Amino acid sequence: MTGKISRNVFLVGNPNSGKTSLFNAMTGERRRVGNWPGVTVQKLEGIASTELATLTICDLPGTYSLTPATPEEEVVLKTIDEAATGCIVNVVDIANFERNLFLTTQLIELGIKPVVSLNCFDSFTKAGGIVDLQKFSSFTCTTPFPTVARTGEGTRNLVEFIGQNGADNRSDNANWLSLPEIWRNAADQILRLQGLHWESATAAQRYSSLSSLIRMQPGQMSAELIEIRQDLAKKLSEGREKPVKTTDLACELASDRYRRIEKLIAACAIVPGKNIPAWQEKLDRVLTHRFLGLPMFALMMAWVFWTTFSLGEIPMGWMESLVGALSDFVQANMQESLIKELLIGGIISGVGGVIIFVPNILILFFWIAILEDSGYMSRAAFIMDKMMNSIGLHGRAFIPMIMGLGCNVPAVLATRIIDNRFQRLLTMLLIPLVTCAARLPVLVLLCGTFFPDNPSAWMFSLFFVNLLVLVFLGQTTSVIFKTSENSPFLLEMPPYRLPTPSSVFHMLYEKGAHFVEKAGTVILAGAIIIWVLSVFPREVPLSFDYAAEVAELKAQEATDEVAVKIAALDHKRDIELMEGRYMARLGKFIHPVMAPLGFSWRETVSLIPGFLAKESVVSTLSVLYLPYSQNIGDAMRETGMTRLTAFVFMTFTLLYIPCIATLGVMWRESGSTRFTALALVVYFAIAYGVSYVILKIGSALQGSSGMAWFEGMVIITSALFASWYLLKTFIVTISGSKCNSCASSGSCPSSGKSDCSGGCP
Repeated sequence: MTGKISRNVFLVGNPNSGKTSLFNAMTGERRRVGNWPGVTVQKLEGIASTELATLTICDLPGTYSLTPATPEEEVVLKTIDEAATGCIVNVVDIANFERNLFLTTQLIELGIKPVVSLNCFDSFTKAGGIVDLQKFSSFTCTTPFPTVARTGEGTRNLVEFIGQNGADNRSDNANWLSLPEIWRNAADQILRLQGLHWESATAAQRYSSLSSLIRMQPGQMSAELIEIRQDLAKKLSEGREKPVKTTDLACELASDRYRRIEKLIAACAIVPGKNIPAWQEKLDRVLTHRFLGLPMFALMMAWVFWTTFSLGEIPMGWMESLVGALSDFVQANMQESLIKELLIGGIISGVGGVIIFVPNILILFFWIAILEDSGYMSRAAFIMDKMMNSIGLHGRAFIPMIMGLGCNVPAVLATRIIDNRFQRLLTMLLIPLVTCAARLPVLVLLCGTFFPDNPSAWMFSLFFVNLLVLVFLGQTTSVIFKTSENSPFLLEMPPYRLPTPSSVFHMLYEKGAHFVEKAGTVILAGAIIIWVLSVFPREVPLSFDYAAEVAELKAQEATDEVAVKIAALDHKRDIELMEGRYMARLGKFIHPVMAPLGFSWRETVSLIPGFLAKESVVSTLSVLYLPYSQNIGDAMRETGMTRLTAFVFMTFTLLYIPCIATLGVMWRESGSTRFTALALVVYFAIAYGVSYVILKIGSALQGSSGMAWFEGMVIITSALFASWYLLKTFIVTISGSKCNSCASSGSCPSSGKSDCSGGCP
């Protein structure tokens, strides 16, 4: 044998059908599997090998049909011709046989002969289900494979078959799921108007002709197309009491597909009823209760935050001791030089100041993995659906937002599951206000330092502030701008399962590795830059000759009192040197902007590298406060930071502009520079306004005069009005760019125009 054949394989299936699990089993990859649509928001590729072929496996986004309702589902349709030249594996969740076969039927109608993976076959047969694979193959002209993607059972046979027969992927042989002749002839007439024929047309061209037949909003149609549609409706009406209208063609085709599917299932399978265990029904009554569900979710999140601190405190102490020991080792074994200062004051202090929070982050993601794998996250999405709708958002918006707890970048990508453009943009705007894991080091540091008695409660209160801001923006939006009616929120409710150790481990490994990788790249680079700005210029004018004073003290008899005086002088000199260097000059230059919030120039300047990565806020503070104390918390207290200013600083860090990676994804997904630029203004204005209000209210509660209360009320009213006006301006900007009602159809229902770039009347 001279070499292996290269072959492209495309996985197509419904959301939550086990498609990504099958991808993992076939390729050995470890992609995350979620219980909701939109986890795979772009094509994922991996490699599988057989004796005869090397297979490039492409995991396409989940879709319920070839008719795209969301941007992510458009990926499948846009790839259909490319996929038709390779091999298409249609992943069918056999536990939801009828609904999953709808997509199979659409593929077969277009002349595609998929390899069918009948997934979750173990639970299907265990429940009493039976499928005659030979009949299924004969009636559909496909090759079915029973698989259990979660365990990998049956996947090797599937891979070997594709390696040998993957090129046989197109067939127009008549079978039980084929497009009826009456529909095929009508579609062929449309193709002939374009100089094409059904037999020679590509899958995408065939789909386009069928879409023209069943278009719900006719808009501007040619006379020939109108005549073809009317003729089809007339033929379908033959023998019926009620005539079929052209506006009913979409429903007619869908009904016909389900009739074919029902006939197929009745002939070759016995599908068991869904017997939900009694304990699961009882648990769902509590966890998804209309009144108890939300408090239960809040209690679970409070437990997550409490364990993040309590359980993470011990390993965090170990990490802190390790970083301190490394710093002491370098201090004792290297000669005084600029390199030594860089290692201690820049790299070890900066990167080490972030690395110590790895245990807390792993604990947070451990609980998220448990909640996801157990099936609870889908229940949480169901609970939050009504709340999302009450603040003017689609229920699907909760899915990207819960993903934002991990990282805002994939969360913004996940907004593709929202079909309404306006709500997609609004969700993009709100996601960076969700506290991602990158902000966690700031919260852990300051809550543990300034609120040691109950840090988890204060951290939870910060998340509550986040929630209030989100609700305020959503409620304001729903009042200012009445969005079009939401599309149905279709969500799989998986059975409760015990999380597998391997799945939890792989998530923790992935998140931990990502955090360490960022610490070794972006945070390291930021720490070095901050250190350079903190040690140059080398020559700084001092208030008096510290060296001479220290030399005079050293000439005296060595006593504890003399040692204390020398240490105090060194400490004072280091502070004075820091105050005269470039970083202090930069901080003091921009400090007047942030001074009303009670921040020093050090907190002010630490926010700048936070634009690259939010973890860099802590690494910058570690470098800037090093001359004051080895312990950053002690240094902050020594320089005058109070519990109130610490809380205000954490609030501002949570709400101010997101990292550059998130902004880049927002710009790419929205396709609007104006949207991204205005979003920056919105984030800064909200962060500044909310932080200022908290500072004034906190000052008043600490015993200030009645005038402070009056000032606080004025600030609150002004901030709310300014936020309302700014949000209104923002909404006008994003809503005027495209008609929301016709984002998918291409024509405006209210005006009939095909081009709504000027806005929908």
